[in-house]
Amino acid sequence: LQRKQAQFYENIVKVIRPKPDYFAVGYYGQGFPTFIRNKVFIYRGKEYERREDFEARLLTQFPNAEKMKTTSPPGDDIKTSSGQYIQCFTVKPKLDLPSKFHRPVSEQIVSFYRVNEVQRFEYSRPVRKGEKNPDNEFANMWIERTIYVTAYKLPGILRWFEVKSVFMVEISPLENAIETMQLTNDKINNMVQQHLSDPNLPINPLSMLLNGIVDPAVMGGFANYEKAFFTEKYMHEHPEDHDKIEKLKDLIAWQIPFLAEGIRIHGEKVTEALRPFHERMEACFRQLKDKVEKQYGVRAILSSLDDRRGSRPRSMVRSFTMPSSSRPLSVASVSSLSSDSTPSRPGSDG
Repeated sequence: LQRKQAQFYENIVKVIRPKPDYFAVGYYGQGFPTFIRNKVFIYRGKEYERREDFEARLLTQFPNAEKMKTTSPPGDDIKTSSGQYIQCFTVKPKLDLPSKFHRPVSEQIVSFYRVNEVQRFEYSRPVRKGEKNPDNEFANMWIERTIYVTAYKLPGILRWFEVKSVFMVEISPLENAIETMQLTNDKINNMVQQHLSDPNLPINPLSMLLNGIVDPAVMGGFANYEKAFFTEKYMHEHPEDHDKIEKLKDLIAWQIPFLAEGIRIHGEKVTEALRPFHERMEACFRQLKDKVEKQYGVRAILSSLDDRRGSRPRSMVRSFTMPSSSRPLSVASVSSLSSDSTPSRPGSDG
């Protein structure tokens, strides 16, 4: 029994679990049965199922339905029409870690809760406000984010549940930049942890991630944020954003030690054939490091990088234990339903 249990634990940490996509589906028009008419549901797709395949599977159940081309909520003319209109788009599940995880745990366990036992989902679409800036598209790129809360957590007895509440938040260009930098730092950190806990992981995903960040010819890095927000003109027009700008600068500075650790691991695992690629990446990183440390200060990982086998090193806890007040507003402002207003998971007779 203990051998079996040990095998399960080993699988949890080392076996790749497919991450299904989630889809929001709205059934509009008087042609649908009353229990789905003019309602929105969140569906959990099958493993590795693309949206196109999911839509095709959905439309076979309603051959007379017309697929809507937009993702914005339909007007009364569609809701009251005699036809059938189906709206379908991909939504992103929002991680809601159980309270028992008060300390950092294996990335494989966290990734499980990113797509399981989830009740909140979001859909973001960019919205331009003001005149278009041909030199920098980030300066006036707002994000309109819609949050969907389902009646029960997915997956449950069913692979789809009705949306019980919907609300929308607007993310300013600066808040969007903060959120993007935070996600990038977490992504580097997570991949570093995976390679530390399993030295046999393939190196290609790490190569692509690091190169996409440090090589300016690939992504352009955060230079666009500097041009958009770190100017005297922006500070003069938006004095209320001073704390957020400092937060963004802090995240940029913290990216350097995370990248350094990723490149160190990459250098240990790189093959001779990829050695020139690694050396170019190191050269790009040195330039980036000098620039960032000169402008935004030096950040150091807290403890020794050598004592790290077995669990997430204490040195990497920083990015997971930042106070909620320093998180992007778009993450902190969306509160989940309180426990007394959330219906329990339906029983077998539900």
